[in-house]
Amino acid sequence: MNDRQLVQKLLAKEEAAERHFFHAYREKIYQACVYILGPHDPEAEDVTQEVFMIALRKLPEFQFRSSLFRWLYRICVFLCYKRVHKRGRHVARLEEELENLSGPLSVERERLRQEEEERKRLARLVLAQRDQMGEPCRGLLELRDDGEKSYADIAEALKIPIGTVMSRLARCKEALKQLVLRALQEETHA
Repeated sequence: MNDRQLVQKLLAKEEAAERHFFHAYREKIYQACVYILGPHDPEAEDVTQEVFMIALRKLPEFQFRSSLFRWLYRICVFLCYKRVHKRGRHVARLEEELENLSGPLSVERERLRQEEEERKRLARLVLAQRDQMGEPCRGLLELRDDGEKSYADIAEALKIPIGTVMSRLARCKEALKQLVLRALQEETHA
């Protein structure tokens, strides 16, 4: 059956002609979709079906300027490129959204990183100032901070009353605080 005969039968809504039309061109159109969209694209089958639906609807406009296959192929290429273009816009929009979302996250990550660096710097400064303190403050602070000892444990280790431990630690912490503040002021004036 030639193209003119097939088109006439399709226009007459003959079921056998529709089956022949679909089976004769389906695989070639599907392969064209796969070639353009990619070998594992799930939309290739959908585009193939859409080509035939459009072709059957527009068949009265077919003017035999080319073969029926060429006409179907042009519809196929148009639909495939339309999908590719739509995906490109979709991907660009997703990339833009991702950029917009990740921008604040990057800023937040950088802020947290800077805060962590500042905490570490201050911890080093505190330890350096503590190491410069004389006894008994340095020893008491080391037992409390590094040894994680309770007031009772420190009192027992030093054989002094717990109240004495508490008052000495309070004075030592205040002295350390003043040393750290002075060191920070010197850093800002340097």
